[in-house]
Amino acid sequence: MRMNSALSSEGQRLRLTFAGLALTVVCSTALTACGDNRPDAGTSPAGSPPPARDGAAAPANGAKKPVGPKTVAIISPAKTSEFHQQLPLGAAEEAKKIGWNEIIDQAPAAEDNYTAQVALVKTILQRKPDAISVCGINPDALNSIIQLCNDARVAVFVHNQITPVKQGHVLSYIGYDEREGGKLCGRKAAELLKTKNGDFKGTVAILDGEPSDHTTERAGGFRDALKPYPNIKIVDEQNGKWNREPGSQITQTWLQKYKDLDLVFGCSDAMVQGAAEAATKAGHPLLTIGIDGNKSSLEDIKAGGKLTATLAVQPKMIGAKIIDTMKDVFDGKTAPQIVKTDMLIVTKDNVDQVLGK
Repeated sequence: MRMNSALSSEGQRLRLTFAGLALTVVCSTALTACGDNRPDAGTSPAGSPPPARDGAAAPANGAKKPVGPKTVAIISPAKTSEFHQQLPLGAAEEAKKIGWNEIIDQAPAAEDNYTAQVALVKTILQRKPDAISVCGINPDALNSIIQLCNDARVAVFVHNQITPVKQGHVLSYIGYDEREGGKLCGRKAAELLKTKNGDFKGTVAILDGEPSDHTTERAGGFRDALKPYPNIKIVDEQNGKWNREPGSQITQTWLQKYKDLDLVFGCSDAMVQGAAEAATKAGHPLLTIGIDGNKSSLEDIKAGGKLTATLAVQPKMIGAKIIDTMKDVFDGKTAPQIVKTDMLIVTKDNVDQVLGK
């Protein structure tokens, strides 16, 4: 999901103004303020900046005006995951440092309630926030949210993925490289299987999240990393719905069906924590790898036997980066297309160091 390169082309126009504040974002040298002949809302072509809101004129002399406090929204797909609980906290902490008014932190009750997420954004837009950053699961719902923000002339960002959307205008995508993260997990899986079985061989199953770019990138990267190892077989792959209980139930069935199952990879920590619970109950020595690096996952790794490894993607850092990127735009800087954040494979060997941060 990359910001259209037209943003950085010579002569491209961008003007972001915000209801309730008599402040104007002054564009960088690559951008010029929009004129009075700007198009009506909703008529911008895909990839073009949304027209600025009415009610704020550009400075006559082109000088920068001070950028005051902002009210921005962080929209998660749900709060069932520790990841989506921690990320807005990181955003709120960063916003407080720079004196912004408010972080609107809301989400539907369930990650698969896509229509509720769209409805939630419609409601939030009535409050006229200065910007919105959204993590979507369903591509169609995410496209709808982006279009709603474009039509309302509200700056929109997407977080926790860097895969481009197919339509609409997004200022920046903020998060870790999910494809590369899946590859890191796949390489660690190969190492663990070599240690367990004396060679790069074994049987593996994958717990997908709901169908989305997130699942495509994470599971796809994992599979890519295992391609050089023909004796590592992926025997099954099912949708664990991002949650612990489905992960546990599916793994219970797998352990009955695949008596020699060596490892389960989950596209989120919660699902693979459920897999680890199922294996413990069955007395099965199962290797488990997830993605998130939630505190409870790190504690499970430290405890030994509950979880083998996780990809720590630092949700609070992503939240802080969202605010920093928004501020850059408000300060008149050109937003990067992609703002990548760090990730790290965590095992029992380095978990204490990560927990200590």
